[in-house]
Amino acid sequence: MTRDFFDATPEEQQVVLIDAETLHKAEKLIESCEHCNPDGAEIPFDVILDRVTRSDPSSARCPSCLCEILEEKTLIEA
Repeated sequence: MTRDFFDATPEEQQVVLIDAETLHKAEKLIESCEHCNPDGAEIPFDVILDRVTRSDPSSARCPSCLCEILEEKTLIEA
């Protein structure tokens, strides 16, 4: 299954801006990302944001390797 499988069409997407505090709440739930843990990262970042705020992601950093998480579909381990 490719990552494109999860991509919604533009009509299905809802863009919501979030503040830095909300982003940091979501970031605290990340243990690692697909960059530093390719076998363990299975949860798309937007799922974590949905848990926190029902928002789409902006930008976050993996606390393990500090790699920037730019896409809501970046795989992470929580």
